[in-house]
Amino acid sequence: MEVYLDCGGGISGDMTLAALAHLGVDFAPLTAALEKAGVACELEVREEVRAAGPGRCVDVRWRHEGQPLRHPADIAAIFNAVDLPAAVRQRALSVLDALTLAEAHAHQIAPEKVHFHEVGAVDTLVDILGVCYGLAQLGARRITASSLPWFSGSIDCAHGRIPLPAPATAWLLRDKPVYATDAREELITPTGAALLHALTDEFTGAPSGTLRAMGTGYGSRPAASGLRVWLLDAAPQADHSLGGRELVSQLETHIDHLTGEELGQALTVLADMPEVLDVLWLPGTGKKNRPSGLLRVLCLVGDEDAASRAVVRHTHTLGLRCQRMERLVLPRRAATARVAGRDMPAKLYEVEGRGYVRPEADALGRAAHEDGLGTPALRLAVDPEKSSKF
Repeated sequence: MEVYLDCGGGISGDMTLAALAHLGVDFAPLTAALEKAGVACELEVREEVRAAGPGRCVDVRWRHEGQPLRHPADIAAIFNAVDLPAAVRQRALSVLDALTLAEAHAHQIAPEKVHFHEVGAVDTLVDILGVCYGLAQLGARRITASSLPWFSGSIDCAHGRIPLPAPATAWLLRDKPVYATDAREELITPTGAALLHALTDEFTGAPSGTLRAMGTGYGSRPAASGLRVWLLDAAPQADHSLGGRELVSQLETHIDHLTGEELGQALTVLADMPEVLDVLWLPGTGKKNRPSGLLRVLCLVGDEDAASRAVVRHTHTLGLRCQRMERLVLPRRAATARVAGRDMPAKLYEVEGRGYVRPEADALGRAAHEDGLGTPALRLAVDPEKSSKF
């Protein structure tokens, strides 16, 4: 199962908790486990309807006076003590570590001196652990997220007037895709940024797979929109022995700035990548009548990030288009073909119920090289026993 975080309306810890609650996560077992570990708190989940549609809000209530566990080490101790699966604990500790390092950088202090006095440590603890618990309850094996909204403004806090994104948030947003927005409020909190930093497997323009459900989480501020969390079945991948349909990504870019040698090296490297299904170069004429061409790379959706980075690395293109499409895969399996008196690996495939054998191109090439011939000489060789005499 894949979870996609649509962060157009922002993201915070309580928004993420609320969206997971809207998806049906029951947090009662979590609060019970926390109470056994010494943290007596309650999660109040309430229905909320705003311009973005129905959703949920979540409030964390501490059942004793005062807020304990303000330091990261105290929170980490609770994470280690609470009776939850190890995978939940590891995710929560990674988020806490990211948030601690961000706050330490923002205040230029040692990580062990970080003090969660602005939002309250119980809120921080429950937001982080609750999100990791909720993702596990949903069976999330992969987490993806949208690009992130960016607003350059300022807000008042305990330290005075600070710029947005907040210093800790800005530190965590490094290497993340962002875009400008007209919003006039803090859209991404440090906790929300830490969740994205530690948990997201990939930032992508759209979810991939079959949409099953959506949960909307609203924060404490009266913003019209909230965080939308989509639950998806992973993008289908066909069993090639049976054939079928699968989702693939087609990456394209126009190239007019590489030398012939650079282009050839890029095509060779990309074609040799296990993540790449196919590489195509179509020469043509571009803007201002410059010699140009279209580079097209095909890969599975799960390999899109690796393939995209490789195209950029080896071509230095300044723009890469990505299109997802469905392809039909014919049934095929490994076989052996006898060519020019020798057995070599081949593909056995079917078209309209009839089987065909196609020798592997690399095997043909190696055999031709050994015989001092061109590859067509082997592929087109006449078998005397099966041919008419001249």
